[in-house]
Amino acid sequence: MQLLFNQLYNKIYESNKILLVSHRNPDPDTIGSALAMGRFIKQLNKQVDYFCIDSLSSNLLFLEGAEQFTNNEDKFNDDYDLVIFLDCSELSRSGVKNIESYKKCFWVSIDHHINKEEGIDITLRDSNASATCEIVYDFLIFAKIDIGYQISTALLSGLMVDTNFLSNLATNQKSIDITQKLISNGADYRIILKNFYSNKNEEVLQIWGKVLSRLKHDKTKDLVTTVIFKNDLSGNKNVEEAVEGLSNFLNFTIKANMIMVLKEVPGGIRGSLRSNSDEVDISKIAENYGGGGHKRAAGFFYEGNIIEDVNEWKLEKR
Repeated sequence: MQLLFNQLYNKIYESNKILLVSHRNPDPDTIGSALAMGRFIKQLNKQVDYFCIDSLSSNLLFLEGAEQFTNNEDKFNDDYDLVIFLDCSELSRSGVKNIESYKKCFWVSIDHHINKEEGIDITLRDSNASATCEIVYDFLIFAKIDIGYQISTALLSGLMVDTNFLSNLATNQKSIDITQKLISNGADYRIILKNFYSNKNEEVLQIWGKVLSRLKHDKTKDLVTTVIFKNDLSGNKNVEEAVEGLSNFLNFTIKANMIMVLKEVPGGIRGSLRSNSDEVDISKIAENYGGGGHKRAAGFFYEGNIIEDVNEWKLEKR
């Protein structure tokens, strides 16, 4: 990895204009890693822009620089020297159709998912890392920069949410050590906790009540499923973002090999898969629906409909 770090550092140093790309339906890992990289790049007096095809939910906006993200796909037509994809297991996770057709400069991917990527010039991938933010942290240490509280908070947000606040099986000694160092550097752990874990109002809890009432347990598969329908949400963005942590909550509280939460979204269904078992690899399940991820956390978008079965909520192709 040190050789790849050196190649990336040299490429950044040679470039003047750089685009950082986060995946669709952004989470703290993709946004935090992009913002941390962006602040480092700015320290080198380079121009940096941020792209995410979906608007950031309000609980991400406390991160300094989050308001700078654009969803204007014309950005890919600009004269960039370097494009870096953060936490995108595949280019398609950017949400940009036919994204390969935009390639006219050097492309880099930094990611901790298992999927292999094509069309990338350099890939910094560590499937043992608990989050992409962990890989970015290692790179910034390699680059010997001063990691202040802004970078530390951005990185810690991704690490905390991807490990469910150091409680799931993605947590390891390294992620705990990095957490300690980031907090020592001034990362605001309390504001991260407030925005991604404990900030649940009465309306959110009422929605959770509906969704929890639909839980189904297929004991032959040891799979627990539930669904979030469009009419469960009032259209209030704060409510919609609050249900995003439901799969992590269920994985933490329910004894089952696998958890799957299906949510109706424009154009199809989003699936969120979680597991605390070494016996299954849920990334393989996500791949069956055109998604991906890692062994214990994965997701997908599927152009289909939700069907209720006796012991399971299922998907059917449109």
